[in-house]
Amino acid sequence: MTAGRFRELAARMDAVLVDRLGDPVTLASGRPIKGAFASPFVGAEIGGGKGGAVRLGSAINADAVLEPTLTVRLVDVPDIKKGDFLTIDLPVYLGGGRYKVSRLKPDGAGMVDLVLSVGNERTDDIT
Repeated sequence: MTAGRFRELAARMDAVLVDRLGDPVTLASGRPIKGAFASPFVGAEIGGGKGGAVRLGSAINADAVLEPTLTVRLVDVPDIKKGDFLTIDLPVYLGGGRYKVSRLKPDGAGMVDLVLSVGNERTDDIT
């Protein structure tokens, strides 16, 4: 298999996986996309074996907690930039809501992590 053929197959596989497994997102323009949303605020309790749930603070290293992140295919967001807003179309208890793009972290393989912050107009004035 040639390198070009491999890239083509990998891009098709990424498109199918993101479409079938991705979380729904609406960009500020109103255009829907899908991606993998991860938030450190979701799942504050995790399974703890026999004793049941364990509080998040006792189970992880606080330095390892990440900011909310949406991982998407770069081809789906070619014009997104720092400061843009988007809405994670999930229930609030799963972290859904309006976010602001704080940073973009491309992985060099066609995906990009959109590091998010809560889009609060009051805090936008002072940060």
